[in-house]
Amino acid sequence: MARVALMKLFTGLNLGVSQLSGDLQRAGHDTRIIYFKDFLVVPVAEAHRYQVTEYAGVNVSARAEEFVWNCYTPFSEREYELLLDELRAFRPDLIGFSLTALTLKPAAEVTARIKRVLDVPVIWGGAGPTLEPEWCLDHADLVCHGEGEELIVELAKRLDAGADYAEIRGLWLRRNGTVVRNPDAPLPDLDSIAIPDFEPARTVHINDDRIRRDVYPHNLGHQYAIMTQRGCPFSCSFCIESVYQDMWGKKNSLRRRSVDVVIEELVRAKQRHDIRQVMFYDDVFTVNPRWLREFASRYKAEVGLPFWCYTYPTTTNREDILLLKDAGLRSITMGIQSGSEEILRSDFNRPVVQSKTYHAARIIAECGVTGFFDLITKVEFEQERHLRQTFDFLVDLPVEMQSVGFGAMTSFPNYGYTRKVESEGAALTIGDDLYRYYHKLYLLTRTTLPRPIVKAIGGSRLFRRFPRLIDPLLPKQLPAFFMSDEQDDLSGEVLNLPHATAVIPGGKLDRGLPGDAAHA
Repeated sequence: MARVALMKLFTGLNLGVSQLSGDLQRAGHDTRIIYFKDFLVVPVAEAHRYQVTEYAGVNVSARAEEFVWNCYTPFSEREYELLLDELRAFRPDLIGFSLTALTLKPAAEVTARIKRVLDVPVIWGGAGPTLEPEWCLDHADLVCHGEGEELIVELAKRLDAGADYAEIRGLWLRRNGTVVRNPDAPLPDLDSIAIPDFEPARTVHINDDRIRRDVYPHNLGHQYAIMTQRGCPFSCSFCIESVYQDMWGKKNSLRRRSVDVVIEELVRAKQRHDIRQVMFYDDVFTVNPRWLREFASRYKAEVGLPFWCYTYPTTTNREDILLLKDAGLRSITMGIQSGSEEILRSDFNRPVVQSKTYHAARIIAECGVTGFFDLITKVEFEQERHLRQTFDFLVDLPVEMQSVGFGAMTSFPNYGYTRKVESEGAALTIGDDLYRYYHKLYLLTRTTLPRPIVKAIGGSRLFRRFPRLIDPLLPKQLPAFFMSDEQDDLSGEVLNLPHATAVIPGGKLDRGLPGDAAHA
């Protein structure tokens, strides 16, 4: 039996560490899950008081106030002491890190501190290491390239047996000064992987100079996060799924678990944890109507909890939404990203015509499901005409479709969008003041003001010159995501914000070694 410590820097959705712990436990190994530090969401004006990760996201909230995601207080000596004491007590044979591009540099710092005092191999995995494995090998002993359930179980087996592991597929390492790049492993059948492990007895949380034991991820509250599939039928250039499709092929990348396995996991979670809501973090849940029909009847009978999921304009149909609503669907998020078909087609590789989006939004509203939409702003290729197109689009979008804020575009390494920006030398040409004006207009479209008045304000030179005049017409807070009384808006520390793609482009669940529902 090997002992594996799985570290999640900055609590998020925690699915990666929980998934791998489940696979290792099933294979007979011992695990410890350590959540190290929390992210904070703070006003832009206060961000200088904190550490801010690379690729940190900016969210435009109520009254066009901007908040920076992915801020944190520096790692303190006390927190390091608690972490090292926990690792010493557990005596791991392997330490694995869950990493996105956001957390690579903080992970290098933490890894260096661990390796000063513990002679234990450290492996990095997740979306960040998969995108930048060479950089990661300057800091970690091992890197998992791709999905890592089978890799980490095989690695633990060989460490336990004292056997060599240099040729494990998907594993990158250095031997005699040379980088060993083993070929990628085939993507696993999702029914072959274990049910994720959220067992509090194996979990600790270190933050603010304190350690908490026996914890269910505090940021999830009474929600349970789950994915029924990996991959996406679409290839948006700002999303990591398009990169994965380049690596493994679009057909191979998209896989879904059987309804039997999904229901088994949810029934078990309901029995073991105090969960009251389920969050399906599939990139697009509303695909495969046959699967949805089987799922809906089973979910209603055996789980019966209210749930949220993602949809896409061209996969939203009335029959499916009504079926899911009857099963427990209470809230749904649809990606819109831009009201400009030109931006969608030319820069986002997302050729969705407006009529399809309007139709999908009307279906959601008429079915009585609470609808949210995603919108990306501060795009390098935008000109003012695109902002005006987005405003005009939103004016006509059913007002029932709500927003929890708009995410500023973030160019992550090796994404198609990032390569386009670099190859064309693109840069933002619209200033913050003009963006702030349009952000207020976007939010104005979500109010109950009559549409002619909204259009008149949008065309008024007075309001354009003095955007603050729009403020009294806007709500002080945006609606809470999903339908929980426990959630807050972006006015301070937020424990339970929506999945990163709801507000930050490129946000997808990491695969493989401990990951997070955050951008790569």
